[in-house]
Amino acid sequence: MEGKRMQESVTLKLSWRPKELPAATGLSLPFWRKMIRLDKVKVRRVGGAVIILDSDLREFLQGKEEEEGE
Repeated sequence: MEGKRMQESVTLKLSWRPKELPAATGLSLPFWRKMIRLDKVKVRRVGGAVIILDSDLREFLQGKEEEEGE
C-alpha cells in the first residue's frame, strides 16, 4: 500500500432542514425554531420545505461565536 493514496469521498451539504440542525450543531430543535421565528437565521422556503443554506448556517454560527467572545 505504500505509495498509494486512498481516495475519500466527501459530500458537502448545500442546505439543511431545521430537524437536521441539532445533530449537525449540537443545539436543540427548540433553539433553532426560536432563531427561525425571531428571524435570527436566514431561511428560505422551497415549495413546502423550510431550508437554511449551509453558507447562512455558517454565518449565523460564526456570528454567535463572535458574540460569545466579547
